[in-house]
Amino acid sequence: MKTFRRFKNIINANVNAKLDKLEDPEKMIRLMLSELDETLVDAKTATAERMANRTVIEEELKQAKAAMERWNNRASLAVEKGRDDLAREALIEKTRVTRRVENLEGELAQMDGIISSMQDQISKLETKRQEIRDKQRMLIERAYHAKEKQKVVEILKNIDCSAACRKFNELEEKIERMEADVEMAGFTGAKSKEQEFVDMEHNEAIEAELAKLKAKHTKKQTN
Repeated sequence: MKTFRRFKNIINANVNAKLDKLEDPEKMIRLMLSELDETLVDAKTATAERMANRTVIEEELKQAKAAMERWNNRASLAVEKGRDDLAREALIEKTRVTRRVENLEGELAQMDGIISSMQDQISKLETKRQEIRDKQRMLIERAYHAKEKQKVVEILKNIDCSAACRKFNELEEKIERMEADVEMAGFTGAKSKEQEFVDMEHNEAIEAELAKLKAKHTKKQTN
C-alpha cells in the first residue's frame, strides 16, 4: 500500500502547494495528471506482483492438498495391510501437511484482500484521472478567470479614489469654464470704438460713391 500513500503525499506536498499559488494553472493540471499516470503505473505494477505471488501460493496450496490426500490414502493402505506403524507415520505427515494447507489458505485469503483493495484504489485513481481530463479545459479557464478577477481587485484596491474624484471634478469645472467662455464670445455686447470707426468710414465711402452716381445720372438727363 506504499504506492497509494506515496500518491497521497505527492498530492499534498507537491500539487496542492503549487495549485494554491496558481502561477500556471494549465501547467499545474498537467503536473497532476502526470503524477496520477505515474502513480497508476506503480500501482498496477505492484498489483501485478501481488497477483503473481497469489499464483505461487495457489500452486503451493494445490500441491499441499494433493500431498494431504496422498498421505491419507497411504494411511488407509497401511491399515489394510496391517502396518499400523506405517499408518501412524502417514497420519503424522498428513497432519503436518494439513497445517501447511491451512496456512496457505490463510495467505491466499489475505492476498485476495490486498489485491482487491489495490484494484479498488486503481479504479478510483483512474476515475479521478478521467474526471480531471474531462474538466481540464473548464478548470484552466476558471483558474485564469479567477486570477484576472484577483488582478482587478488588487488594482482597484491600489487606486486612490479620493484623488481620482478630485481630479475628475477639477476637469469638469475647467470644461464648464471653457463652455462659458465660448458662450459669452457668441453674445458680444456694444461694438468697440475701433469697429465703430471702421463702420463709419465704410458708410461714408458708400455714400460718396452713391452721390457720384446720382450726379452723373442727373447730368445725363440735363443734356
